[in-house]
Amino acid sequence: MPEAAVGRLHETFRRAFEDREHRRSGGIRTARPPSRAFAATFELVPGRASRSQAYDASVAFARDAARDGRLAALSITENAGGHPALSPPVLGREIRDLGMEPIIHFSCKDKNRNEIESHLFELDRYHLRNLLVVTGDYPRFGYEGQAKPVFDLDSVLALGLIEAMNRGIVLDPRAPGGGQRLPRLDFYAGAVVSPFKRLEAELVPQYAKLRRKVAAGARFIITQMGFDVRKYDEVLRFMAHEGLRVPVLATVFLPDLRLARLLNRGVVPGCVVPDAVLAAVERETGAPDGGHGARIERGARLVAILKGLGFDGVHLSGTGLTYDDVSRVLDRAAEIGDEWPDLVPEFLHPGAWDFWYFQEDPATGLNSDRPTPLRRRRLHPAAAAGFRINRLVHRLFFRAEGPLFGMLREIARRIEGSPLEGAFTRLEHWVKEGLFDCQRCGDCTLDALAFLCPQSGCAKFLLNGPCGGSRDGWCEVWPGRRRCIYVRVYQRLRSVGGVQALSAMPPLPPRDWSLYRKASWLTFFLGRDHHRAGRDADGEGGG
Repeated sequence: MPEAAVGRLHETFRRAFEDREHRRSGGIRTARPPSRAFAATFELVPGRASRSQAYDASVAFARDAARDGRLAALSITENAGGHPALSPPVLGREIRDLGMEPIIHFSCKDKNRNEIESHLFELDRYHLRNLLVVTGDYPRFGYEGQAKPVFDLDSVLALGLIEAMNRGIVLDPRAPGGGQRLPRLDFYAGAVVSPFKRLEAELVPQYAKLRRKVAAGARFIITQMGFDVRKYDEVLRFMAHEGLRVPVLATVFLPDLRLARLLNRGVVPGCVVPDAVLAAVERETGAPDGGHGARIERGARLVAILKGLGFDGVHLSGTGLTYDDVSRVLDRAAEIGDEWPDLVPEFLHPGAWDFWYFQEDPATGLNSDRPTPLRRRRLHPAAAAGFRINRLVHRLFFRAEGPLFGMLREIARRIEGSPLEGAFTRLEHWVKEGLFDCQRCGDCTLDALAFLCPQSGCAKFLLNGPCGGSRDGWCEVWPGRRRCIYVRVYQRLRSVGGVQALSAMPPLPPRDWSLYRKASWLTFFLGRDHHRAGRDADGEGGG
């Protein structure tokens, strides 16, 4: 692809965003003129092979899309569902050579930070610069069993690395060539948000993480798939409420019966198909065409509504679809045009959710601009007592203004390198393993996460907010057995009126593996862990 072609997606999304109409009429966003910019993309899923009919079908789809010219880009998933598959850059290069803009899904599940940087250099070299950055699904079945999860960075930190590389990353002084600045790169990176969460304790942390993603450098946002237009509307209102000024595309998923049943059961993390939608798909399957026409019509109606609500575009997806199917969806959505408000009631599923970020507008069935009050709620007495004790200990021992901070720092200086250091490290690990299931990372983040350890409490070791995989508050890896750690963090913070801490504090840096199995009390008081920057800036500590 010639250099002049790189950046076309950025321009398409920018035009759509600048053309967005923010005015509302009667609580519903007014439809923009039919001629306004509105982007459409489609998601391709590479198979677990380098030579297959599925790959040939993807290339044929891309060829038809390039010929028609209505799709702004084709996105390519990376090991969707946590299963191994063909690497996205392979298909991405072929799509690029056909004249289409590829969006490479870039996940953190299988790569450490060094491998992530190497992959980014590779993508830049091949002019594959449109990225959708995700934390990624938990790795599943591979060669001789289940793969090891990596998650060295989360999506917030990966976006930060990409933004640093766009500015020209400065090499660590200890590395070869240390201190020099590398040439600037030119990635256009986006991120994902899921408004389709049933519980308040799931949804609010999702939006807190969305703020962090935009602050870290996300240039566009794509929603997770769903079928409730009030939840879609919620995303736009939240971003307007928070001043997050980046393009937003809504995912429109066209399920067949097999997938609808799987997603309704929660088999694919983060993907939600309400019971009413599944029932409709099951009825439609009895039609002579097996429900295919109804599938196209549902997608077209949802596209028309989302365009009317004010989204900058849609991200279409679904298995077994040809480009002719996608073309029919777009044509039918254009026919619906300004009649979209009449279709809104078909896509409201209030029974699927316990909480909305904004209060309802009864006139439309969508949202008003009034946020739902976040009230304090009590913890279980035992949990509340433990949380209070931990907060008290933290204030006494681990805050710079605490009465015991100076004394403990001096003790740490005397212990380091002495015969007592080994015994002190074992004592700390014994205490913290019993209280927090400590994993001996040496760079403790308990103070930032309501005294819950992400190294033991999160299957993906996430430091800066939840992934999108939880369902009804349960972790995607341990459903029914372990609550998502960020649900528990939120519940603790809510009990003391501190939920704003989820998004107000700067992102936690990635774990420093040079501190593994060291005493985090020593690394903290000696200024060698991540707390040092915060303590230098505002006198705060951690612990």
